[in-house]
This record gives sequence, C-alpha cells and structure tokens, in this order.
Amino acid sequence: MSHSANISPASYRQLAGIPNVDLSENLRAALASGRRATGIAAEVLEVRRGPGKLTPQEYFYYRLWDAPQEGAYKQRFVGKIAQHPMHVAAGAREWFATSADKILFQSIMDGVGLRTPELTAITQAGRYLPDAPIITDPAALADRLRDPSIYPLFAKQVAGKYSLSVLSADGFDPGTDEVLLLDGTRRKVADVATSLTEGSGFLVQRRLSPAPDLAARFGQRLWSARLLVLVTPSGPVIHRAVAKIATGTNPADNYWRPGNRLGAIDLGSGRITRVVHGAGADLVIDAPHPDTGATIAGTTVPSWQALTDMVRTASQVFAGIRTQSWDIALTADGPIFLELNYGGDLNLHQLAHGAGVLDETYREHLRRCGYRGKL
Repeated sequence: MSHSANISPASYRQLAGIPNVDLSENLRAALASGRRATGIAAEVLEVRRGPGKLTPQEYFYYRLWDAPQEGAYKQRFVGKIAQHPMHVAAGAREWFATSADKILFQSIMDGVGLRTPELTAITQAGRYLPDAPIITDPAALADRLRDPSIYPLFAKQVAGKYSLSVLSADGFDPGTDEVLLLDGTRRKVADVATSLTEGSGFLVQRRLSPAPDLAARFGQRLWSARLLVLVTPSGPVIHRAVAKIATGTNPADNYWRPGNRLGAIDLGSGRITRVVHGAGADLVIDAPHPDTGATIAGTTVPSWQALTDMVRTASQVFAGIRTQSWDIALTADGPIFLELNYGGDLNLHQLAHGAGVLDETYREHLRRCGYRGKL
C-alpha cells in the first residue's frame, strides 16, 4: 500500500523496538555453518554484558555468529537498549522538537536557507509557514487534491516516524474523481482528503525526482543518504553514511519495506562499497537491484562532496543535538534535505557496513557528552 491512514501502535513499537528475529531459524543456520552451540551461547552472553547491550535477537540480526572477527569487534555493535540512553546523553531535551516536529524543522531550514522539498499544503490546525496553505477541512483539501499541478506529490505526518502513513501519488483522474497512487491503486479523493486531515496532520509536498544517473540504472524510485553526524567541540564529524535504496512500488526508502536495500558509503569517495538486503540468516550481500538487475555496489552517490558540505553546515544549526542522523534525497536538482533525526537508528549503519559504530571516535564522543554507561 502507498498509504495507510491508521497505523496501529503495535506497528510503531515493532519498528522502534528490538528486531523481531526467529531465534530457532537463525540458530540452525549458525550451527549448520559449523559453529558450536556453546561458543554461540558464550558470545551472546558477552555482547549482552558489553557496552552495546545486544539482545540474543540482535546478536543473530547482525549475524555476529558469522563474523570472522572476535571479541572487541563484536562489542562495537550497539543494540536498541543502549542506543536510547546514548542519544539522550548527546543532546539537550529541549532541542528534541526541532527534529521531531516536521513543521518546526521546515521553518528552521527555510530560515537559514537550506533546501527542503517544496510544500503545497499543511493539514495541522494552528500552524503557519509562509509558502504553504493550512487546509484542515476535508472538502477544501479534496479540492486541492483535484488540482493536477500539485502532482506528483508526497505526504507525511507532522509527527510521523519510519514512513508510517506516508502517501505517494502520481496524479489525479478527473473522470473517476480518484487519486492515482504510486503502487498502481486508486483512492477516492474524498477518502484521501479525510485521511490526510486526521491525527496530527500532514505535510503535503511536491514529490522529488531521482538523480538522472541513478534513475538511468535503477529506475524512478527516489534514493536518500543517511548520514550519522557527531557534533564535537572542534566541529561536526560525519561518522558513518549509508544509501537508502527504494525499490519496486515502495513509497519510501525505509529498510523495513520489502525489497528495499541499504548501501554502505565510503566517506572519502561517496562510493557504495557493500549492499545488503534482509538480516540475520536471511542477509544477502551485494545482490543486484531487483527492478533493473543492475549492480549497486560500486555506484558513487551523486554530488557527494556538495552533500557532505551541506550536512556539515546544517548540523551546526542544530548544535544542541550532538548525535544527528540526516536524511538527504538524491534528486534531479541535487541533494535536498528531508529530515533530521535525534540520534537515529544505528542499525542501518551497522547492517550496511557489517561493523558496529562504537569505535573509539564514537566512544570519545559519548564520553564528552557525559554518557554514564559502560564503554
């Protein structure tokens, strides 16, 4: 589906929580590789007691039983239990809303002249942005959705996460009064308008087009880059980067969506060095793009130097958040900022690179931020 109006709390909890891994299946894969159960049990206990506090599910999720390195290498992986207090230590709580509230984020970015997608409407009452009408009445929004000039469009919740409830639409059919969704389905304009005026409200944006060299090889789905930035006394440090690769008819590039890929980006060159699909026993490395069959590994992210320069500048605007995760769209008009996450999910970097983020640079960053956990 390109849009789901009422995502259950369980869906959010599953994406935000410990990975849902079939322990029996993954243990069988580990034993079939020649590993002994006693050795696996010892490693599971070791990483659980380590600084990353990995659960047994995360040990298998990251396929640590298959990692050639031992000991300290596996202790660099950070699990969801440790991730949250690490992020909280690395920022003042009053800064949280600057990234969590997408209208506030848009206002700040517009104010300092940093590029974000063009807005065509906002559906949360009581808000203001100079270039986007506030439309909270479903009938008025339906009229707006009948305007062919606003397509293709993309809509996301003001307070949304993980691309839950997003809508991606190609156009409008006046003959049937329907919105044409990216996945080929259709919905009545009135129904779409009602769903977009529910809950916390939505930002309705003009949908971005992918960079031409990516589109030529991999199709018309928009990719983005996720950059993990550490704000230090000597300036921002880009610590890790991945390519979030949308495939099929997925309306967003989030990794949980079936078929999407992650690519590890070399920070110096912008080159994708490793591509992954799935996790644990189902992890596939360097499979070709499922839509075009083209090889992804070896691809260079377009405008990489400009993108990293942009992120270093933007990170200083939000200096009160000292661990930042930026999503930047790789578009036909160059890099465009999508979102800032307070800390962000570290699993994307760890899966894509096949290595934990908790190296000495990250440890020193956490010490400076006053993190009191084990390092």
